[in-house]
Amino acid sequence: MSKLPTTPPLVEASHLLTGRLREGQFRSHVYKQRGQAPGRIGRCLPHLLFVFVALICTMISTSAQTDRGPAPAAGAPFAVHAEEGRWWLTTPTGRRFFSSGICCVTPGETWQEYDSKKPAYAAWRQYPTSTAWADATLGRMKSWGFTTVGGWSDYALLKRSSQMDLPYTPVLHLGSSSGAPWWNMWDPKVVGDMETAARTQILAVRDDPRLLGYYTDNELGWWNVALFQMTLDQKPDSEQRKRLIRLLREQYHNEWSELKKDFLPEKAANFTALERSGKLYLQPGGQGMRLIRRFGGMLAERYYALVRQLVRKYDRRGLLLGDRYQAFYYPEVAHACRNYMDIVSTNLNPGWKDGSYPRYFLDTLYALAGRPVTVGEFYMTSTENRSGNKNSSSGFPVVPTQQQRASGFASTLTALAKTPYVVGADWFQYYDEPMFGRPDGENYNMGLVDIEDRPYVEITSVSATIQRDALHAAALTTRPDVGGGVPHAAQDPLAHWQPMEALQDWDRERGFVPPSTREPVADLYLCWNQDALYVGLYALNLTEESAYKDKRVPEIDRAEWVLRPAGSRHPLRIRLGSGRAPAVSGDPVEVVDLSRSSDGIHNIAAVRLPASLFGKQRLQPGDILSLEVTYESQARADYVAWSGKYRLSQ
Repeated sequence: MSKLPTTPPLVEASHLLTGRLREGQFRSHVYKQRGQAPGRIGRCLPHLLFVFVALICTMISTSAQTDRGPAPAAGAPFAVHAEEGRWWLTTPTGRRFFSSGICCVTPGETWQEYDSKKPAYAAWRQYPTSTAWADATLGRMKSWGFTTVGGWSDYALLKRSSQMDLPYTPVLHLGSSSGAPWWNMWDPKVVGDMETAARTQILAVRDDPRLLGYYTDNELGWWNVALFQMTLDQKPDSEQRKRLIRLLREQYHNEWSELKKDFLPEKAANFTALERSGKLYLQPGGQGMRLIRRFGGMLAERYYALVRQLVRKYDRRGLLLGDRYQAFYYPEVAHACRNYMDIVSTNLNPGWKDGSYPRYFLDTLYALAGRPVTVGEFYMTSTENRSGNKNSSSGFPVVPTQQQRASGFASTLTALAKTPYVVGADWFQYYDEPMFGRPDGENYNMGLVDIEDRPYVEITSVSATIQRDALHAAALTTRPDVGGGVPHAAQDPLAHWQPMEALQDWDRERGFVPPSTREPVADLYLCWNQDALYVGLYALNLTEESAYKDKRVPEIDRAEWVLRPAGSRHPLRIRLGSGRAPAVSGDPVEVVDLSRSSDGIHNIAAVRLPASLFGKQRLQPGDILSLEVTYESQARADYVAWSGKYRLSQ
């Protein structure tokens, strides 16, 4: 789910030069609240800010023309390394640590922006100076166990505090500020815009020993069908478009008739015509999605190569932290980053309201990228909050109480800290969103403090007790699975079939079924009672209707879940996803899924397999059941298989 930063990324130099003006903002508000005149700087502040910003931009532009070289060595950098089966970040002094950060650590709205009819976080209302706010905020962060200042924070203001010894991680937005990867990434203008974004932000911070590294982007639009079609819409001389046409010619051996087995062309009758213009839509039942995904991997390779080249041109030290995937990822995109990023990053939307998430999500990301993982943001919200947040605009986890929110926070952070290849995780965000929501409509209780700067003690007190480094250093353990026996169903496994609740009551640890294929994009879970075996699925399914001319996924291209229980005469085939009810062929069985209320990214389903399908009247402890299962996502893009004999436990 895309979340816009509360404040846009700012150039560090502008903060340094306007620091005293910011101080004037705080003081003018204090005067105003005390019934005193704000003074000249407060009254003239909007005009002065305009002049200073213009001056700053000129200075940055001039600096960019004269200082284009890489940074000189400025002491040892932060680093990442593997040690005894675990990945660690290390400080410039060599101390290893698990990075635990907070996003959007800023003083909130200025007095010019503040509207008392639309209350929002505004630090000037509680603190006499900006430095007082920075001192208090950094003191809080440390007392709560946080070690890093995350993305979209006011680093320059925080640096004015004597307590600012925490590492920080700016978000550069290299792609989103230039149009990459959607526009021609071989166009000198696009590359130039990316370089400008890199240069103006990096030069201001590259010598700071507190700089941990750079996120290159946030939740970049890796929608591969859209990228494929937008590339075809580019002009014939676009290098990105030319590379796509070459890929098509190579894939189909210059045989137009072969291409038409996978694609439905429009306004092009052959390859020569397609070189000039034309569209391609998926042919139902074909294999065209695999080519689209292959092309997406090519674009990702170009993006990561470019950002590494541009960042390293101006900074040899800061770690490259990836582009913070949008709580999902395309396997080919994650694989493409492995030769260019120091760390792969993703934002994490919990799968369930208890703060847990599917096992495949991070395991497969690590396997694909071959790099340690950091979580750019995780979150949990509650209807019980002091900021008036409605928590109603997006599919984020919402629980009834702050105590449950704190429990979910602890569950997620503890699990991440225990994961040997995860080196950090940042909470989104420092304070609640405004009472009536952000400009984009998002209105969530995301904060550790409310809009009046009062901490939510339930979550902050729990955070203070979590020993991140100790959890990360603990001895490696093997997670349980069905190898220890299929767990008994505690209650009706098909109940509570709602988003973020479906499958939550299952024992998803002991009931987890290890896949027989590598790099899976789905989890499978088992449980049982005397009447049936229950099979649960949590799978990636990136629904992309725009791949088809009529903007509807045909039945033959819907995700397919196939189960072959021993004793059944025919395999059970279940079509899932694309906003439609499941379609079952084979023995009549009960199926529940969330296709009509899901996020368009996952298939979450369960099926009840009666004991008779295993040749039994009733199931009992000690029974061994044979089962083969496969899953293919939309248009056969991804494939996962499970197969084995499973013993039923108590």
